Amino acid sequence: MQTITKITAQKRRGRYNIFLDDQYAFPVSERTLIKFRLAKGLTLAPAQVAAIKNEEVAAVAKATALNYLSHQMRTVHEVRQRLREDEVPETVITQTTDQLKALHVLDDSLYADTLVRDNLAMGERGPRQVEQRLRTKGIHERLAAAAVAQVTPAQWAEVAQRVAEKTARRTTRRAFNDQKHKIRLALMQKGFTPDQTTAALASLALARDDEAEAGLLEREAAKQWRLKRKYAGYERTQRVRLALLRKGFQNDAIEQVLQRIEQEDD
Repeated sequence: MQTITKITAQKRRGRYNIFLDDQYAFPVSERTLIKFRLAKGLTLAPAQVAAIKNEEVAAVAKATALNYLSHQMRTVHEVRQRLREDEVPETVITQTTDQLKALHVLDDSLYADTLVRDNLAMGERGPRQVEQRLRTKGIHERLAAAAVAQVTPAQWAEVAQRVAEKTARRTTRRAFNDQKHKIRLALMQKGFTPDQTTAALASLALARDDEAEAGLLEREAAKQWRLKRKYAGYERTQRVRLALLRKGFQNDAIEQVLQRIEQEDD
């Protein structure tokens, strides 16, 4: 048996230090202090001391979890990982997350629905990437798939259109074929299906501006010719030709420009 000989307040509000037999024993929260009616002169059996310490571990874990949740929504998996960082016992972690789920403070279904809604409102992820994002957050695959399945084709089309238009604005100074390739690639990388990608591209109604592309080709060809100046003759021409083809310019137009550049260089 041990006796509480002193209780002192910590600098941190609501926290106290417990001394047993004139020796510091452990800290407790105000909630634990009240629950166990801890007071100077109280005698505690070893089992009671163990129960108080266990209660305190659970109280700290819950406080940590609530603080973690106060900044933004989290999944059960994320909260569990956060508590593991503090080396909280698995039994206490499960107890904590179960309590928070019962209070609807922790809700993976709501988290999934919110992420999907936010993406529809202002995000750029397609269905595949949204589902993958949910799963990396620890959402069960069935729950992630269900959240994504609630979105209508028209809603996904709006998100795809947003991505396509944004990419089109960023690629206006590229060759027509290269611009289309960049837009298609951006949509696929964002997790849109091939059909969704094709539809979004079609909705842009992109058209080749021959005059603008001719000017762009002239500038790019001159640039590539300078960059390949360490090569000579056919090798230089071939390297420039390949660079221009990779940038999406048409072969016939490339040949005309290269012939002129070669004549001028001679």
